[in-house]
Formats: sequence, structure tokens, C-alpha cells
Amino acid sequence: MGSLQEQLLKAGLTTEHKSKVAKSEKRKAQKKKKKKGATSDPSDLQKHIEQTKLEQQQKAEELNKAKQAELKEREQVARVKQILEHHNQDEIRGELTFNFTYQNKVKELDVNEQTKQALSKGRLAICVLEGQFYVLQDEPARKVAEVDEKYIVFHVEDDNNGPSDDDPYADYEVPDDLVW
Repeated sequence: MGSLQEQLLKAGLTTEHKSKVAKSEKRKAQKKKKKKGATSDPSDLQKHIEQTKLEQQQKAEELNKAKQAELKEREQVARVKQILEHHNQDEIRGELTFNFTYQNKVKELDVNEQTKQALSKGRLAICVLEGQFYVLQDEPARKVAEVDEKYIVFHVEDDNNGPSDDDPYADYEVPDDLVW
């Protein structure tokens, strides 16, 4: 025996045309069923797409933050460079040597007597930018320090308090001819 469709054809209960139409409708229904079953996959696909978009957005935000940080750094360097070049003390050159440390190395700067005294009392500061040393007065040095402390190489904080009360050597006089 054949299929039910063949039996119906032999019995004369249906025609060839009706059987073809029924087959095509059955095939269409199966396709729709498969498509409906595939719609659950798009929800997974949708989740995956949303996850990818979220990751891309986070990556873009990180890149943007990095660019902003780089831009801020360049802006700071430009500001410091402007302060250093504008307030650099060119008349400091002299025959005395002033020693200071920079990156664990002792550096020398030829200065005059006034500059040496001002550096030791905190009225002047030594700053560095791109390997070049600048001597600045106290106020511009403080502006540079506000931007970033790493540019200040040598700066003595000025103590206007005088000798402290608990200084054991306060009664002894320091000789004028003492050279370090």
C-alpha cells in the first residue's frame, strides 16, 4: 500500500491538482514553522549584537579618555614651557658653581653670588623641561608646581619663622667665612 494520498487518488476522492496544492501548503507550513523556530535564535543574536555594541562603546570611551589625558598632558607641557621661557633668569651666570641633584646625579650650574644666595634661601628655584634647566623666581616656580611637581628640580621652602625654640645650636654663632 502507498501513502494516504495515493489511496485517495485511487478511490477517486481527490484529484492530482488538489494533492499538489496540499503538498505545497504543507511545505509552506513547515517553512513557516522553521522560521518561527529561527526567531528564537535572533533573540540570542540580538543579545550578541547588543553585547558587541556595548563592548565597542566601552572601548571607544577608553580611547577617548586616553586621548583626553594625552591632550591634557600636552597642554600642561605647553603651559609649563611658556612659564619657564617667560620667567627664566638669564642674568644668573657667574663664576660660582651651584650643585644640585637631578635624577640621582649631581648637576652643576654656574651662577653669581646673588643667585647662589637666592637659591639657598628659596627665592629662586631650578626647573627642568626637555633636559634644559631654568632658574625661576619663587612665584613662577609655584605656578609650575601647581601644574606638576615633576618639573621642579630644586626649590628650598623659605622658613620665615627664624630659629626654632628647640634648636640645640641656637646659642652658637655661625661663622661668616664658612663655605660648604
